Amino acid sequence: MKLKNTCIVLGFLSLMISLLSFKNTTTVTESTVEPTEWKNLTVLPKDISKEDLKSLMKGYNAALGVKCSYCHAAAEGGDGLDFASDAKKEKEFARHMIVMTRKINAENFNWNNDPNPENINAVTCNMCHKGKASPKK
Repeated sequence: MKLKNTCIVLGFLSLMISLLSFKNTTTVTESTVEPTEWKNLTVLPKDISKEDLKSLMKGYNAALGVKCSYCHAAAEGGDGLDFASDAKKEKEFARHMIVMTRKINAENFNWNNDPNPENINAVTCNMCHKGKASPKK
C-alpha cells in the first residue's frame, strides 16, 4: 500500500513538472486590442476590451432575456451577425437606454463626484426589465 501511494505521488509530481515546463510564447502587448477594432460604438467607450464588451453584452442579454439578434442585424450572406450595422431600431433604442441609465446614475448616485459616473451601477437594465424585452408598466 505504501508503494502504491508513493507511486501515485511521484506520478502526480511528474505530471505537474511536465505541465509547468511548457512555456507560453504568446506575448500580450498594448496593441493587442486597438480602439479601431470596433466600427460603430457610439455610446460605449471606443477603447473597451473584447472581454469587457462581451461581458457587457451578456449582461444586456440576461437583463432583457434576449439573444444578440434582438438588436444586431444578420450579416449579409446570412452567416452570423453584423455588429456594426444600425439596421435594427432596437439597437438605437438600446443606445438611448444606456445613455438614460448613465444620466440617472450620474445625477442621482454620484455622491463622491466620481470622474467616471458611467461606472456607477445603481440603476441597471435589470431593475425594470427583469429578464423581459419590454418592461411591465
